Amino acid sequence: MNPSLPDTAAVLEAARAILFVDIARYLIGAGGIFLAINLVLRNPLKHRKIRPGSPSSLQMRSEILTSIRTATIFATVGVTIWLADHLGLLQIYSDPAHLGWAWFAISIILLVVLHDTWFYWIHRLIHRRTLFQRMHSHHHRSQNPSPFSAYSFNMGEAILNALYFPLALVIIPVSELAAFIFTAHMMMVNAVHHCGYEIYPKSQSGKPLLDWLTTTTHHDLHHANGRWNFGFYFTFWDRIMGTEHPEYHQRFSEAAGTSDANKSANKLKRIDNNRELPKISALLFILLGSFGTFHSTNSSAQTSPLEAISGMWASNGYSIVVDIEPCKSNYSLVCGSLVWAWSPDLIQDEAWKRLILKGFHYDGNRWVNGKIIHPVSNQVYRATIRPDTQDTLIIEGCVAFVLCEKQTWRRLSSLPHVIKTNTD
Repeated sequence: MNPSLPDTAAVLEAARAILFVDIARYLIGAGGIFLAINLVLRNPLKHRKIRPGSPSSLQMRSEILTSIRTATIFATVGVTIWLADHLGLLQIYSDPAHLGWAWFAISIILLVVLHDTWFYWIHRLIHRRTLFQRMHSHHHRSQNPSPFSAYSFNMGEAILNALYFPLALVIIPVSELAAFIFTAHMMMVNAVHHCGYEIYPKSQSGKPLLDWLTTTTHHDLHHANGRWNFGFYFTFWDRIMGTEHPEYHQRFSEAAGTSDANKSANKLKRIDNNRELPKISALLFILLGSFGTFHSTNSSAQTSPLEAISGMWASNGYSIVVDIEPCKSNYSLVCGSLVWAWSPDLIQDEAWKRLILKGFHYDGNRWVNGKIIHPVSNQVYRATIRPDTQDTLIIEGCVAFVLCEKQTWRRLSSLPHVIKTNTD
C-alpha cells in the first residue's frame, strides 16, 4: 500500500501534541536549569559566577516570549517531519533495538556531531554584517544571558536551526527514542551554556576536564564579543578555524576557581580589550585623574543632588557605561550619553551620537519624568532615577506603563578592580 497523507483531524491532533512537547521541552529545560543553578545553587556556586549582576525580570520575560515563538517554529517543522515520515521519506523507526543497540548509540553521536557542524557554520553565517540584524540580533540582546535565552532567536535564525533535524533524518536511520534523547540533550546543553555559572569541572592545569566540550564560559565569551566561540557542543571547529577566544582557557580557569578575591580582581578582564582598549584606556585615564577630586568633594560639606548623580555609571552586568551630567540645554536637568558598551556591534549607530538619558529633574528625593532610550532596541522608557547610596543608583523604567524594569547602576570609580585591571 502506498503511503498517503493522514486526514486533517489527525494532522491537527499531531500538531497540538508536537507544539505541546516543544514548548514543554523548553520550559522544563530552561526553567529547570534556572531553578536549579540560578536559584537553588546560586550561593554554593557564587564563586563560579562568570559575570557580575543578574539578568533582569524584564529581560527574562522577553526571552521566554521570544523562545515560545521559536518553539512554535520548531513545532511547525516537527509537523513537517511527522508528515514526511508518514510518506516514507525519512528513516525514523519506533523500536530502538531494530538496528541494534550499537547503532542506537552511534545514531545519537552522529546527530550531535553533525548538529555541531551545522550550528557552527550557520552561526558564523548569521554573524555576517549583512545578516546579523535580521537573523541574530535578538539573541545578543541578552548580553548577560539567562537559561531562558536558549531559544531567544529571530525568526530566520529559528528556521535555520530547525532545518537541521529533518535534513539529518533523511540520511540517518534514527529511532524515536534516539530522537527524543538528542533533542532533550540539545535543550539542556543550550540552557546550561546560558546560565551564567561555570559548572564544568576543571583539570589540575586549569583547563576544562573535557577540553573538547564547550563550557558555559566558552559561550558566555561569545555573548561578550561575537567574534569568537561559535561552537555549540564541541570546541574543535573553533580551534580548526581559529575562532576560539585567545583567552578562553584563562577565563575558564578564573570562572571555575574557588577564590572570591581572584574573581573580584578579574571580573572586567572578560571585556575583549583587542577592540575596545583605546576607548577604555582613555575613559579610565579620565577616571583616575578625577578619582581624588571626586572623593575630596564628597568628604566636604553636603554634596548637591546634581553633583551626587554626575559621573560615569555602569549598568547591570557592565553591559554599558553612561556619562551622566547636566543637560546642556538646561543645567537644572540631567542627561546621559553612552561612552562604552560590552558588545559594541549590537549598539545602534545613532546611540553613540545622541543622549540616551534625557530631561530628568529633581523632585527633592528622585530624578523624575525623564526618558531612557535603549541603545540596542531604541525602545523609549519613561524613567526615574533614585540615588540609593553614594555609589549606586536605582533606575526604574516603564514602556506604556506596563512593561517595567528595575536596575541598579554602580559608579564606575567605585569599582577598583575595573581601574586596576585596565591600567596594569
